[in-house]
Amino acid sequence: MTRRTKGLMATATAVVMCAWMATGCGDEETGGGGGVPMTKSSNASGQAASTAQPVTITFEESMPGKLGVELQKLTNEFEKQNPNIHVQLIFNGSYSALEQKLTAAIASNTEPTVAQVEETWETNYVQNGLIEPLDAIVPKSTQNDLIPIWRADSTYNGKLMSVPFNKSAYVLYYNVDDLKKAGISSPPKTWTELEHDAIQIEKKEGIPGLGLQGNYYTFEMLLKQAGGQILNASNTKAAFNTSAGLTALTFMKRLVDEHAAKVIGANEYLSDGFNTNEYAMDLDTVAAMSFINNPNIHWKVAPLPKGVTYAVPTAGLNLVIFKTATAAQKTAAAKYLNFLISVPSTIEWAKQTGYLPVRQSALTNPAWTSFVKSHPNQGVAPNELKYAYFSPRLASLYSAEQEMTTQIGNMLAGRQTPQTTLQNMANITNQALAQGNS
Repeated sequence: MTRRTKGLMATATAVVMCAWMATGCGDEETGGGGGVPMTKSSNASGQAASTAQPVTITFEESMPGKLGVELQKLTNEFEKQNPNIHVQLIFNGSYSALEQKLTAAIASNTEPTVAQVEETWETNYVQNGLIEPLDAIVPKSTQNDLIPIWRADSTYNGKLMSVPFNKSAYVLYYNVDDLKKAGISSPPKTWTELEHDAIQIEKKEGIPGLGLQGNYYTFEMLLKQAGGQILNASNTKAAFNTSAGLTALTFMKRLVDEHAAKVIGANEYLSDGFNTNEYAMDLDTVAAMSFINNPNIHWKVAPLPKGVTYAVPTAGLNLVIFKTATAAQKTAAAKYLNFLISVPSTIEWAKQTGYLPVRQSALTNPAWTSFVKSHPNQGVAPNELKYAYFSPRLASLYSAEQEMTTQIGNMLAGRQTPQTTLQNMANITNQALAQGNS
Protein backbone atom coordinates (compact mmCIF):
# COMPACT_ATOMS: atom_id res chain seq x y z
CA MET A 1 0.00 0.00 0.00
CA THR A 2 1.48 3.33 -1.00
CA ARG A 3 1.25 6.35 1.22
CA ARG A 4 -1.05 9.00 -0.20
CA THR A 5 -0.32 12.73 -0.08
CA LYS A 6 -1.78 13.90 3.20
CA GLY A 7 -3.11 17.31 2.21
CA LEU A 8 -5.93 18.41 -0.05
CA MET A 9 -5.74 21.51 -2.24
CA ALA A 10 -6.34 24.59 -0.12
CA THR A 11 -9.58 25.58 -1.83
CA ALA A 12 -11.05 22.07 -1.51
CA THR A 13 -10.05 21.96 2.13
CA ALA A 14 -11.83 25.23 2.84
CA VAL A 15 -14.99 24.05 1.10
CA VAL A 16 -14.98 20.69 2.87
CA MET A 17 -14.34 22.09 6.32
CA CYS A 18 -17.00 24.75 5.90
CA ALA A 19 -19.59 22.22 4.77
CA TRP A 20 -18.54 19.63 7.35
CA MET A 21 -18.66 22.05 10.24
CA ALA A 22 -22.19 22.98 9.22
CA THR A 23 -23.10 19.30 9.07
CA GLY A 24 -21.61 18.70 12.50
CA CYS A 25 -23.72 21.37 14.16
CA GLY A 26 -27.03 19.60 13.63
CA ASP A 27 -29.62 18.38 16.05
CA GLU A 28 -27.98 16.57 18.97
CA GLU A 29 -30.64 13.87 19.23
CA THR A 30 -30.29 12.86 15.60
CA GLY A 31 -26.58 13.62 15.30
CA GLY A 32 -27.02 16.21 12.56
CA GLY A 33 -28.20 13.71 9.98
CA GLY A 34 -31.69 12.84 11.12
CA GLY A 35 -32.60 9.29 12.03
CA VAL A 36 -35.38 6.77 11.83
CA PRO A 37 -38.28 8.95 12.91
CA MET A 38 -39.79 8.23 16.30
CA THR A 39 -42.72 10.38 15.17
CA LYS A 40 -44.22 11.11 11.78
CA SER A 41 -41.88 14.04 11.10
CA SER A 42 -38.84 13.40 8.90
CA ASN A 43 -36.41 15.08 11.28
CA ALA A 44 -36.24 17.49 14.19
CA SER A 45 -37.51 20.40 12.11
CA GLY A 46 -40.22 18.38 10.42
CA GLN A 47 -38.65 19.04 7.01
CA ALA A 48 -36.73 16.68 4.76
CA ALA A 49 -33.08 17.65 4.60
CA SER A 50 -31.46 18.20 1.21
CA THR A 51 -28.22 19.24 -0.42
CA ALA A 52 -27.97 21.94 -3.08
CA GLN A 53 -27.18 19.53 -5.92
CA PRO A 54 -27.85 15.80 -6.36
CA VAL A 55 -24.91 13.65 -5.26
CA THR A 56 -24.22 9.92 -5.18
CA ILE A 57 -22.04 8.29 -2.53
CA THR A 58 -20.81 4.71 -2.65
CA PHE A 59 -20.76 2.46 0.40
CA GLU A 60 -18.74 -0.77 0.37
CA GLU A 61 -20.38 -3.01 2.97
CA SER A 62 -20.66 -6.65 4.02
CA MET A 63 -24.08 -7.11 5.57
CA PRO A 64 -25.67 -10.37 4.33
CA GLY A 65 -29.29 -11.52 4.36
CA LYS A 66 -31.48 -9.93 7.00
CA LEU A 67 -28.71 -7.51 7.95
CA GLY A 68 -28.52 -6.22 4.39
CA VAL A 69 -32.29 -5.83 4.24
CA GLU A 70 -32.24 -3.68 7.38
CA LEU A 71 -29.30 -1.60 6.11
CA GLN A 72 -31.27 -0.93 2.91
CA LYS A 73 -34.31 0.12 4.96
CA LEU A 74 -32.25 2.61 6.95
CA THR A 75 -30.67 3.90 3.75
CA ASN A 76 -34.07 4.33 2.12
CA GLU A 77 -35.20 6.37 5.13
CA PHE A 78 -32.07 8.51 4.89
CA GLU A 79 -32.68 9.15 1.19
CA LYS A 80 -36.28 10.08 1.96
CA GLN A 81 -35.03 12.70 4.42
CA ASN A 82 -32.25 13.79 2.03
CA PRO A 83 -33.79 13.49 -1.46
CA ASN A 84 -30.76 14.91 -3.28
CA ILE A 85 -28.42 12.25 -1.84
CA HIS A 86 -28.29 8.75 -3.28
CA VAL A 87 -26.41 6.04 -1.38
CA GLN A 88 -25.20 3.16 -3.55
CA LEU A 89 -24.79 0.08 -1.34
CA ILE A 90 -22.15 -2.31 -2.72
CA PHE A 91 -22.35 -5.71 -1.04
CA ASN A 92 -19.31 -7.93 -0.41
CA GLY A 93 -19.89 -11.55 0.58
CA SER A 94 -17.45 -11.64 3.50
CA TYR A 95 -15.18 -9.41 5.54
CA SER A 96 -12.15 -10.84 3.74
CA ALA A 97 -13.76 -10.09 0.36
CA LEU A 98 -14.45 -6.56 1.56
CA GLU A 99 -10.84 -6.09 2.63
CA GLN A 100 -9.56 -7.36 -0.73
CA LYS A 101 -11.96 -5.05 -2.58
CA LEU A 102 -10.80 -2.03 -0.59
CA THR A 103 -7.13 -2.94 -1.06
CA ALA A 104 -7.63 -3.13 -4.83
CA ALA A 105 -9.56 0.15 -4.84
CA ILE A 106 -6.80 1.93 -2.92
CA ALA A 107 -4.19 0.61 -5.33
CA SER A 108 -6.18 1.91 -8.31
CA ASN A 109 -7.22 5.20 -6.70
CA THR A 110 -10.90 4.22 -6.90
CA GLU A 111 -11.86 4.16 -3.24
CA PRO A 112 -15.54 4.30 -2.29
CA THR A 113 -16.92 7.27 -0.41
CA VAL A 114 -17.74 5.21 2.70
CA ALA A 115 -16.75 1.72 3.84
CA GLN A 116 -17.13 -0.68 6.72
CA VAL A 117 -13.69 -1.54 8.10
CA GLU A 118 -12.09 -3.74 10.73
CA GLU A 119 -9.75 -2.04 13.18
CA THR A 120 -6.52 -3.43 11.70
CA TRP A 121 -7.43 -2.17 8.23
CA GLU A 122 -8.39 1.15 9.73
CA THR A 123 -4.99 1.41 11.40
CA ASN A 124 -3.32 1.00 8.00
CA TYR A 125 -5.60 3.61 6.46
CA VAL A 126 -4.85 6.06 9.27
CA GLN A 127 -1.11 5.50 8.99
CA ASN A 128 -1.23 6.06 5.23
CA GLY A 129 -3.44 9.13 5.38
CA LEU A 130 -6.28 7.55 3.42
CA ILE A 131 -9.31 8.46 5.54
CA GLU A 132 -10.77 11.67 6.87
CA PRO A 133 -10.79 12.61 10.56
CA LEU A 134 -14.40 12.90 11.72
CA ASP A 135 -14.07 15.25 14.69
CA ALA A 136 -15.38 18.21 12.67
CA ILE A 137 -18.47 16.41 11.38
CA VAL A 138 -19.66 14.33 14.33
CA PRO A 139 -21.05 16.70 16.98
CA LYS A 140 -19.20 16.65 20.29
CA SER A 141 -22.42 15.72 22.04
CA THR A 142 -22.64 12.65 19.82
CA GLN A 143 -18.98 11.76 20.32
CA ASN A 144 -19.40 11.97 24.08
CA ASP A 145 -22.51 9.80 23.83
CA LEU A 146 -20.81 6.94 21.98
CA ILE A 147 -20.31 3.77 24.03
CA PRO A 148 -16.85 4.46 25.59
CA ILE A 149 -15.12 1.27 24.42
CA TRP A 150 -16.19 1.93 20.82
CA ARG A 151 -15.29 5.59 20.91
CA ALA A 152 -11.81 4.54 22.04
CA ASP A 153 -11.70 1.94 19.28
CA SER A 154 -12.47 4.62 16.67
CA THR A 155 -9.93 7.12 18.02
CA TYR A 156 -6.29 7.46 16.92
CA ASN A 157 -3.93 9.98 18.48
CA GLY A 158 -6.85 11.86 19.97
CA LYS A 159 -8.77 12.09 16.67
CA LEU A 160 -12.02 10.33 15.84
CA MET A 161 -11.25 8.51 12.58
CA SER A 162 -14.35 6.34 12.28
CA VAL A 163 -17.72 5.75 13.89
CA PRO A 164 -18.96 2.42 15.26
CA PHE A 165 -21.79 0.77 13.37
CA ASN A 166 -22.48 -2.99 13.48
CA LYS A 167 -20.98 -3.61 16.90
CA SER A 168 -21.44 -6.58 19.19
CA ALA A 169 -20.21 -8.17 22.41
CA TYR A 170 -19.88 -11.79 23.47
CA VAL A 171 -22.41 -13.58 25.66
CA LEU A 172 -23.11 -17.15 26.78
CA TYR A 173 -25.78 -18.90 24.72
CA TYR A 174 -27.48 -21.82 26.44
CA ASN A 175 -30.16 -24.34 25.55
CA VAL A 176 -32.79 -24.07 28.28
CA ASP A 177 -34.04 -27.64 27.80
CA ASP A 178 -30.56 -29.19 27.89
CA LEU A 179 -29.68 -27.48 31.15
CA LYS A 180 -32.97 -28.48 32.70
CA LYS A 181 -32.59 -32.14 31.66
CA ALA A 182 -29.10 -32.17 33.17
CA GLY A 183 -30.44 -30.85 36.48
CA ILE A 184 -28.84 -27.41 36.10
CA SER A 185 -31.05 -24.64 37.43
CA SER A 186 -29.21 -21.58 36.08
CA PRO A 187 -26.48 -20.81 33.53
CA PRO A 188 -22.83 -20.91 34.69
CA LYS A 189 -21.37 -17.72 36.09
CA THR A 190 -17.73 -18.81 36.48
CA TRP A 191 -15.18 -20.98 34.66
CA THR A 192 -15.59 -23.60 37.37
CA GLU A 193 -19.35 -23.71 36.88
CA LEU A 194 -18.97 -23.74 33.09
CA GLU A 195 -16.67 -26.75 33.22
CA HIS A 196 -18.86 -28.56 35.73
CA ASP A 197 -22.06 -27.93 33.78
CA ALA A 198 -20.55 -28.89 30.44
CA ILE A 199 -19.34 -32.20 31.89
CA GLN A 200 -22.71 -32.86 33.50
CA ILE A 201 -24.58 -32.20 30.25
CA GLU A 202 -22.29 -34.59 28.36
CA LYS A 203 -22.84 -37.31 30.93
CA LYS A 204 -26.60 -36.85 31.20
CA GLU A 205 -27.46 -36.24 27.55
CA GLY A 206 -24.56 -37.51 25.49
CA ILE A 207 -23.82 -34.23 23.72
CA PRO A 208 -20.94 -31.87 24.48
CA GLY A 209 -21.94 -29.18 26.91
CA LEU A 210 -20.02 -26.49 25.05
CA GLY A 211 -19.16 -25.52 21.49
CA LEU A 212 -15.64 -24.07 21.48
CA GLN A 213 -13.79 -22.32 18.70
CA GLY A 214 -10.19 -23.43 19.01
CA ASN A 215 -8.72 -20.19 17.74
CA TYR A 216 -6.67 -17.17 18.76
CA TYR A 217 -9.72 -15.10 19.72
CA THR A 218 -10.96 -17.66 22.23
CA PHE A 219 -7.48 -17.73 23.74
CA GLU A 220 -7.37 -13.93 23.91
CA MET A 221 -10.73 -13.85 25.72
CA LEU A 222 -9.71 -16.51 28.25
CA LEU A 223 -6.31 -14.87 28.72
CA LYS A 224 -7.97 -11.57 29.61
CA GLN A 225 -10.37 -13.37 31.96
CA ALA A 226 -7.35 -15.02 33.59
CA GLY A 227 -5.88 -11.56 34.24
CA GLY A 228 -3.38 -11.51 31.38
CA GLN A 229 -2.56 -9.21 28.47
CA ILE A 230 -1.70 -9.95 24.86
CA LEU A 231 1.07 -7.35 24.40
CA ASN A 232 3.30 -5.18 26.53
CA ALA A 233 2.47 -1.51 27.09
CA SER A 234 4.39 -0.40 23.99
CA ASN A 235 2.84 -3.10 21.76
CA THR A 236 6.28 -4.39 20.82
CA LYS A 237 6.38 -7.85 22.45
CA ALA A 238 4.09 -10.66 23.52
CA ALA A 239 3.03 -10.38 27.16
CA PHE A 240 1.01 -13.60 27.38
CA ASN A 241 3.80 -16.13 27.98
CA THR A 242 2.83 -16.10 31.65
CA SER A 243 0.84 -18.11 34.16
CA ALA A 244 -2.33 -16.40 32.88
CA GLY A 245 -1.58 -17.55 29.33
CA LEU A 246 -0.92 -21.08 30.49
CA THR A 247 -4.12 -21.07 32.53
CA ALA A 248 -6.13 -20.06 29.45
CA LEU A 249 -4.65 -22.77 27.21
CA THR A 250 -4.89 -25.42 29.91
CA PHE A 251 -8.57 -24.61 30.44
CA MET A 252 -9.27 -25.02 26.72
CA LYS A 253 -7.36 -28.31 26.61
CA ARG A 254 -9.08 -29.69 29.70
CA LEU A 255 -12.57 -28.95 28.35
CA VAL A 256 -11.77 -30.90 25.19
CA ASP A 257 -10.02 -33.79 26.96
CA GLU A 258 -12.99 -34.18 29.32
CA HIS A 259 -15.36 -34.34 26.30
CA ALA A 260 -17.09 -31.32 27.79
CA ALA A 261 -16.48 -29.24 24.66
CA LYS A 262 -16.71 -29.83 20.93
CA VAL A 263 -14.07 -27.99 18.92
CA ILE A 264 -15.48 -25.92 16.08
CA GLY A 265 -13.32 -25.06 13.10
CA ALA A 266 -11.82 -21.58 13.07
CA ASN A 267 -13.89 -20.61 10.03
CA GLU A 268 -17.14 -22.24 11.15
CA TYR A 269 -20.03 -20.52 12.90
CA LEU A 270 -20.87 -21.51 16.46
CA SER A 271 -24.50 -20.63 15.85
CA ASP A 272 -24.82 -23.44 13.27
CA GLY A 273 -24.07 -26.20 15.77
CA PHE A 274 -26.12 -24.53 18.49
CA ASN A 275 -29.02 -24.26 16.06
CA THR A 276 -28.95 -28.03 15.48
CA ASN A 277 -28.34 -28.94 19.13
CA GLU A 278 -24.85 -30.36 18.55
CA TYR A 279 -23.95 -28.80 21.91
CA ALA A 280 -25.84 -27.08 24.68
CA MET A 281 -23.86 -23.86 25.17
CA ASP A 282 -21.44 -21.61 23.32
CA LEU A 283 -19.65 -18.29 23.70
CA ASP A 284 -20.58 -16.07 20.78
CA THR A 285 -21.45 -12.52 19.77
CA VAL A 286 -24.94 -11.10 20.06
CA ALA A 287 -24.99 -10.87 16.26
CA ALA A 288 -25.49 -14.65 16.19
CA MET A 289 -29.05 -14.17 17.47
CA SER A 290 -30.14 -13.40 13.91
CA PHE A 291 -29.03 -16.85 12.78
CA ILE A 292 -30.60 -19.05 15.47
CA ASN A 293 -33.88 -19.90 13.80
CA ASN A 294 -34.70 -23.49 14.82
CA PRO A 295 -38.18 -23.33 16.44
CA ASN A 296 -37.41 -26.48 18.43
CA ILE A 297 -34.44 -24.88 20.19
CA HIS A 298 -35.42 -22.99 23.33
CA TRP A 299 -32.53 -20.75 24.20
CA LYS A 300 -31.47 -17.77 26.25
CA VAL A 301 -28.29 -15.78 26.75
CA ALA A 302 -26.40 -14.86 29.91
CA PRO A 303 -23.26 -12.85 30.73
CA LEU A 304 -19.94 -14.53 29.96
CA PRO A 305 -18.63 -16.70 32.81
CA LYS A 306 -15.95 -15.07 34.92
CA GLY A 307 -12.38 -16.27 35.32
CA VAL A 308 -10.34 -14.44 37.93
CA THR A 309 -11.94 -11.34 36.41
CA TYR A 310 -14.56 -10.35 33.86
CA ALA A 311 -13.48 -9.64 30.28
CA VAL A 312 -15.82 -9.30 27.33
CA PRO A 313 -14.56 -9.16 23.75
CA THR A 314 -16.31 -6.87 21.31
CA ALA A 315 -16.55 -7.31 17.56
CA GLY A 316 -17.93 -5.66 14.46
CA LEU A 317 -17.00 -2.96 11.98
CA ASN A 318 -16.58 0.80 11.93
CA LEU A 319 -17.47 3.31 9.20
CA VAL A 320 -14.90 5.56 7.51
CA ILE A 321 -14.90 8.22 4.81
CA PHE A 322 -12.09 8.09 2.24
CA LYS A 323 -10.18 11.23 1.38
CA THR A 324 -10.49 10.69 -2.37
CA ALA A 325 -14.20 11.55 -2.28
CA THR A 326 -15.27 14.92 -3.65
CA ALA A 327 -16.23 17.75 -1.31
CA ALA A 328 -19.91 17.19 -2.10
CA GLN A 329 -19.60 13.46 -1.46
CA LYS A 330 -17.88 14.07 1.87
CA THR A 331 -20.63 16.42 2.95
CA ALA A 332 -23.27 13.87 1.96
CA ALA A 333 -21.32 11.05 3.64
CA ALA A 334 -21.13 13.11 6.83
CA LYS A 335 -24.93 13.36 6.87
CA TYR A 336 -25.24 9.63 6.23
CA LEU A 337 -22.85 8.59 9.02
CA ASN A 338 -24.54 10.90 11.50
CA PHE A 339 -27.88 9.43 10.45
CA LEU A 340 -26.73 5.83 10.96
CA ILE A 341 -25.43 6.49 14.47
CA SER A 342 -28.33 8.71 15.53
CA VAL A 343 -30.27 7.45 18.54
CA PRO A 344 -33.38 6.44 16.57
CA SER A 345 -31.35 4.69 13.86
CA THR A 346 -29.01 2.80 16.17
CA ILE A 347 -31.97 1.57 18.21
CA GLU A 348 -33.83 0.40 15.12
CA TRP A 349 -30.70 -1.29 13.75
CA ALA A 350 -30.13 -3.10 17.06
CA LYS A 351 -33.75 -4.20 17.36
CA GLN A 352 -33.81 -5.70 13.89
CA THR A 353 -30.33 -7.27 13.73
CA GLY A 354 -29.21 -8.29 17.22
CA TYR A 355 -26.28 -5.85 17.14
CA LEU A 356 -25.97 -3.33 19.96
CA PRO A 357 -26.86 0.37 20.05
CA VAL A 358 -23.68 2.43 19.78
CA ARG A 359 -24.98 5.39 21.82
CA GLN A 360 -25.12 5.48 25.62
CA SER A 361 -28.35 7.45 25.66
CA ALA A 362 -29.97 4.84 23.42
CA LEU A 363 -29.71 2.30 26.23
CA THR A 364 -32.01 4.39 28.45
CA ASN A 365 -34.29 5.56 25.67
CA PRO A 366 -37.88 4.32 26.08
CA ALA A 367 -37.80 2.84 22.57
CA TRP A 368 -34.96 0.54 23.69
CA THR A 369 -35.98 -0.16 27.30
CA SER A 370 -39.48 -1.17 26.25
CA PHE A 371 -38.01 -3.41 23.55
CA VAL A 372 -35.68 -5.30 25.90
CA LYS A 373 -38.54 -5.91 28.33
CA SER A 374 -40.13 -8.11 25.70
CA HIS A 375 -36.78 -9.26 24.24
CA PRO A 376 -34.64 -9.85 27.36
CA ASN A 377 -31.87 -11.67 25.47
CA GLN A 378 -30.93 -8.40 23.80
CA GLY A 379 -30.69 -6.64 27.12
CA VAL A 380 -27.85 -8.80 28.47
CA ALA A 381 -24.81 -7.63 26.49
CA PRO A 382 -25.15 -3.88 27.17
CA ASN A 383 -24.67 -4.59 30.88
CA GLU A 384 -21.36 -6.32 30.08
CA LEU A 385 -19.82 -3.39 28.22
CA LYS A 386 -18.13 -2.03 31.34
CA TYR A 387 -15.87 -5.10 31.08
CA ALA A 388 -15.39 -4.85 27.31
CA TYR A 389 -12.13 -4.70 25.39
CA PHE A 390 -11.03 -4.66 21.77
CA SER A 391 -8.05 -6.51 20.32
CA PRO A 392 -4.81 -4.65 19.57
CA ARG A 393 -5.27 -2.72 16.31
CA LEU A 394 -2.05 -3.96 14.71
CA ALA A 395 -1.86 -5.44 11.23
CA SER A 396 1.31 -7.32 12.22
CA LEU A 397 -0.54 -9.09 15.05
CA TYR A 398 -3.45 -9.80 12.72
CA SER A 399 -1.08 -11.59 10.34
CA ALA A 400 0.15 -13.83 13.19
CA GLU A 401 -3.31 -14.85 14.41
CA GLN A 402 -3.76 -17.64 11.87
CA GLU A 403 -0.44 -19.19 12.85
CA MET A 404 -1.37 -18.97 16.52
CA THR A 405 -4.70 -20.62 15.75
CA THR A 406 -2.80 -23.48 14.13
CA GLN A 407 -0.73 -23.87 17.29
CA ILE A 408 -3.89 -24.01 19.40
CA GLY A 409 -5.34 -26.62 17.06
CA ASN A 410 -2.23 -28.76 17.46
CA MET A 411 -2.58 -28.55 21.23
CA LEU A 412 -6.27 -29.44 21.27
CA ALA A 413 -5.54 -32.42 19.01
CA GLY A 414 -2.96 -33.68 21.51
CA ARG A 415 0.07 -33.07 19.29
CA GLN A 416 1.78 -30.69 21.71
CA THR A 417 1.51 -29.47 25.29
CA PRO A 418 0.02 -26.16 26.45
CA GLN A 419 3.52 -25.09 27.53
CA THR A 420 5.00 -25.70 24.08
CA THR A 421 1.99 -24.07 22.45
CA LEU A 422 2.33 -20.95 24.57
CA GLN A 423 6.02 -20.59 23.80
CA ASN A 424 5.45 -21.11 20.07
CA MET A 425 2.67 -18.52 20.07
CA ALA A 426 4.89 -16.00 21.84
CA ASN A 427 7.67 -16.60 19.31
CA ILE A 428 5.25 -16.14 16.40
CA THR A 429 3.91 -12.92 17.90
CA ASN A 430 7.33 -11.45 18.61
CA GLN A 431 8.56 -12.27 15.12
CA ALA A 432 5.47 -10.68 13.52
CA LEU A 433 5.79 -7.55 15.65
CA ALA A 434 9.49 -7.23 14.84
CA GLN A 435 8.78 -7.49 11.12
CA GLY A 436 5.97 -4.99 11.39
CA ASN A 437 8.21 -2.46 13.15
CA SER A 438 11.15 -2.90 10.79
